[in-house]
Amino acid sequence: MKISQIMVSKGPLGESLPPLQSMLLEELNRRPDEVFDNNDESLLRIFPRLKRSSLSWSLYLLHKQGLIAKKRIRLNGRLSTVFGSHEAVEALKEHMES
Repeated sequence: MKISQIMVSKGPLGESLPPLQSMLLEELNRRPDEVFDNNDESLLRIFPRLKRSSLSWSLYLLHKQGLIAKKRIRLNGRLSTVFGSHEAVEALKEHMES
């Protein structure tokens, strides 16, 4: 494989992301109409080798770097944190206000 064919996602300061975070960031940006909790089954099905703890930690790190957004909401009577692209979380906020 040629080096030029290898895509590397960049963080806000131009640093490269680890492969797992890069894959998650790409998947979340592809879904601007969805948010995911930190143990989301649909993400675990997309990445079958991914452990729940790795998913949760990666989402937290992506949010900490400002690459994705998060919001605390009440789901099924329980307070939960959801993550998604900035567009998705903004759409969620608008939906909850209406």
